[in-house]
Amino acid sequence: MSKLLKEQFLTPDSEFSPMPFWFWNDDLSKEELKKQLHDFKSKGVMGFVLHPRMGIPENISYLSDEFMEYVNFTVEEAKHLGMYVILYDEAMYPSGAANGKVVEKNPQFASRGLKADELTISEALSPFTLHQYDRLMAIYFAKKTSGKIDSENVSCVYPLNIATVQQLDTDKDKQSLQIDPNIIERFFQSNERIEEEWVTLLVYETETGGTIRGIHTNQDDGEKNAPRSADLLNKEAVDTFIQITHDRYKEVVGEHFGDTIFAMFTDEPDMLGRNARKGLIPWTKGFENEFFAKGNHVEDIVGLFYDVGDRTYSIRKSYQSALHQRLLANYYQPISKWCEQNGLALTGHPAASDDIGLLEPFHIPGQDVVWRWVAPEDQKAIEGEHSTAGKCGADAARHLGRRRNINEFLGVCGIDNNWNLSAGDMKWYIDWLAVRGVNLFCPHAFYYSVEGKQRSHERPPDVGQNNTWWPYYRYFSQYMMRLSWVMTDSVNQAKVAVLAEDSFLPWQMAKMLYQNQIEFNYLNSKHLINGDVTFEQGTLNIQKQQYQLLIIDQISLESIHPSIIEQLKLWIEQGGKVLVNGNNKQKKLLPEADYIPDYIKKLDELDQNDQSFLLNYQSVQLAKESEDIRVSVVEKSDLYFYLIVNEGESTYNDSLTLPHKGNIEIWDPWKGQFDNGNANGSSIELELPRRSSILLVVDPANTSLEGNVNKDLYTCCIQQLEYKPNVRVQCDHKVWSKETLTSWTEINELCHYSGTISYPFVFELDHNPEDYDQIQLDLGAVYDIAEVKLNQQLIDVIFWSPYKLSLPKRVFQKGDNVLEINVTNNMANQMDHLELPSGLLGPITLTYRKQN
Repeated sequence: MSKLLKEQFLTPDSEFSPMPFWFWNDDLSKEELKKQLHDFKSKGVMGFVLHPRMGIPENISYLSDEFMEYVNFTVEEAKHLGMYVILYDEAMYPSGAANGKVVEKNPQFASRGLKADELTISEALSPFTLHQYDRLMAIYFAKKTSGKIDSENVSCVYPLNIATVQQLDTDKDKQSLQIDPNIIERFFQSNERIEEEWVTLLVYETETGGTIRGIHTNQDDGEKNAPRSADLLNKEAVDTFIQITHDRYKEVVGEHFGDTIFAMFTDEPDMLGRNARKGLIPWTKGFENEFFAKGNHVEDIVGLFYDVGDRTYSIRKSYQSALHQRLLANYYQPISKWCEQNGLALTGHPAASDDIGLLEPFHIPGQDVVWRWVAPEDQKAIEGEHSTAGKCGADAARHLGRRRNINEFLGVCGIDNNWNLSAGDMKWYIDWLAVRGVNLFCPHAFYYSVEGKQRSHERPPDVGQNNTWWPYYRYFSQYMMRLSWVMTDSVNQAKVAVLAEDSFLPWQMAKMLYQNQIEFNYLNSKHLINGDVTFEQGTLNIQKQQYQLLIIDQISLESIHPSIIEQLKLWIEQGGKVLVNGNNKQKKLLPEADYIPDYIKKLDELDQNDQSFLLNYQSVQLAKESEDIRVSVVEKSDLYFYLIVNEGESTYNDSLTLPHKGNIEIWDPWKGQFDNGNANGSSIELELPRRSSILLVVDPANTSLEGNVNKDLYTCCIQQLEYKPNVRVQCDHKVWSKETLTSWTEINELCHYSGTISYPFVFELDHNPEDYDQIQLDLGAVYDIAEVKLNQQLIDVIFWSPYKLSLPKRVFQKGDNVLEINVTNNMANQMDHLELPSGLLGPITLTYRKQN
């Protein structure tokens, strides 16, 4: 395979660098900014998202000359170092308020919502108050039975009869109104209406009282100076946000747009704002016209707040559709257009994990994985709404023709949402994202400062320079760059698409596909409605993707746009396959499709024919079944790259078969090593421990290098190494001085210590290394990171179990050999005063292996 391609894989261009959030969260200095930038580069981090964060003093107010001077200095220094910058459009989040400056400029730009107050009929006779910026939308009389609104007995009395409401008095801050008592009296003159069975509903548009999290003192959630959130459905408010924020950045650092600065990050815009008043739904002036344009009537507004029977689902779905369209038109698209006009890409992510429909204006679509909603434990990797967040941005990019997609990850992902995030778990998250197609990694976050708990525990942990693993961070940055390189400018080979909606990505069937190595992509139904899809010879084509099977899961056929149903009928006639996970009642709408019962959770619960049907779409065939192995296949430079990831806790050790035939090489993205593998045609032996990943690279043009697959049989001899304190060797760290190998937490002065301790061993070999094929070191139990040196030569750094590695025979010497094991533990012991197991616990053994 190409030597140039391997060089590109080993040392990818800096555009593939991780782009961590860099939290500016303290009093800034140019000296410290420069120091940290150089430190980033030394660890292989060639870019960052410049993120103002809680802790910046008020004398460096957001977007002020003082603040922007630091921004300009940092961008200039980044340019000098050949680094990239993504600007962040808020202080702090969610985006759209400019740290409250939008509402300060015009109070009518505050976030707005719709509220329904329920009154008894007698209460409705009393006056009611609306505040300065409130707008009365509607008044209803509704019959309520057993806590539910009777949709057949809802009567709108305002605005259909404008005389219903009388204005009593008004001032600049509020107005007092009353329902005309005669209207109520006439309504209940009918003998069929009993007042006690009816309620009055006052529906009005009002300020939400929502805020964002700011960056200065007393600007956090619930605090007195928390910045007011803005009305993101109001184009004037959004234009003001752009003028205040984006134009200000352009004024100061615009000369670097499209070069050093390549994107603007917008972060989970919230239409109501945080801590909004209860019972509100997003709304703005005139939005009822868009709601009615979806086929709704004024009485249908009640269905947004109450269950009104069969119409409830369609009312709320149409509301969500109108809301998405308004948010796209008034927030995302204007910002996207501004970015285009100024040589930048719009990146970031919407508020919900499965908001795939809102990603259309993004040049670099994205999502986030935070709060340990996704995690190695409890099936969180493949169950629930948040399990779709990796593929949401990646699949949007594939179907929109975008080159990159970003994911902000690791924020509050420690166990118990604290600093207890291990290096092994960090690797797991990277793999979880990469195998789902993410190719721009945004670690959350590198902290400028961890001074004081307000900074150190504001969405912890720091995954960068203030963590114990920082000396070894280049391992992670290189790994992310290699995976990003593989997943960029390549074509995904999934043959299965799962139908999605604008704000819903089904996960139940997806779980089964993951567990059986069937790669798929989420296809937003909007692409079918908009004509982005073509059908040809049994394939569904969009951009560079070609699908042979479309799965419909957790979506009722009745709710799918009729034009999609007609397209699928024609496609099935051409040889396409549609599989519906649903009950028999749906068959009448699409009888040509295949169906499986909606109660099916595992592949082996299907009948044999259905099992075989799905297994035809496997990306690889495992000789030994494993529900933890994930696979993604891409074509790049006429080669097929199989990214294989172990998301479980057990080693996979058996063969697998690839559908593509050709010469197979093993490319290790973690170690940066290449191996011809133990392959025979399209089969290969594979040992994949927990937290491991591998690339199998197939050259279909070269089928000449085929070997025999044989299980390696070894003769083994084992030598155990005993630890002896007070061994006189020179170490760079403090040395373990106890005779027994125990956790540091058992020693008072070390129980809350986070850092590195060295364990030196001096030993002679029991056997001649030249008589054996391999000498393997097993460290036993280690918490958490082990740097291994033999005779002063660095062998490797191991970040997760199993703590095993091969020792090069050339490094051994006659007589005494010095093995130095430097162990670094979890930062949570220091930052959270936890007592997590720490250190080298062993046993430590050498295994001499000789192939029979």
